[in-house]
Amino acid sequence: MQINIGQNIKNISKEIESTCKSCDRDPKNIKLIAVSKKQDLKYIKMALQNGINNFGENYAQELHEKCIHFNSKEITWHFIGPMQSNKIKIIAKHAAWVHALNREKIIIKLNEECKKMNKTIRACIQVNISNESSKSGCLPEDLLKIAKFVKTMKNIELKGIMALPRLYEDNTRALQEMKMIIDLSKRLQKKYPNASEISLGTTCDFKNAIISGSTMLRIGESIFGKRK
Repeated sequence: MQINIGQNIKNISKEIESTCKSCDRDPKNIKLIAVSKKQDLKYIKMALQNGINNFGENYAQELHEKCIHFNSKEITWHFIGPMQSNKIKIIAKHAAWVHALNREKIIIKLNEECKKMNKTIRACIQVNISNESSKSGCLPEDLLKIAKFVKTMKNIELKGIMALPRLYEDNTRALQEMKMIIDLSKRLQKKYPNASEISLGTTCDFKNAIISGSTMLRIGESIFGKRK
């Protein structure tokens, strides 16, 4: 079955606009990141042709291969997966954004690699809001400590936080957990006003994320279909 990437993008854009209207938000203030991990190059090309400029990758080697293939200044690459120290050089070279900073060792290494390239990379700190062992991220109570450490790095620009909240069948609980993330963001912004980005919301929960205050949505399946 042929996937209609263009129509999928139109559909998700309409849903974003509709949700923004329902909560009096401007859709221009929300960045749509197409999660392209494990997706065919032709689908990424279709998304690019249909107005998507931000793409999210989880694996360093895959990011490297796609960047070489497209070699396009139109694309802004976001590395949204956990970061391994032996892959930092690749990530630093190709990504404009990283969404999952949470350890001092990785922060130092990333800054060093960016310094070698005379580059500043934009970054979000990942928070493990539900304290799940299967997810990366710092504990909520450690956010400001890590943020302070990131701010000492000359080649990393702290832009905000990222979270992968638990998916609840109970919508009230889902919104409560997202509110916790937004409250953490407000605490971070009080200390560092420029760290205002909130990377929150996937195919499963992007509407709640918009209502809660997310500024960056990471959506894959609704654009590209299920990965094979």
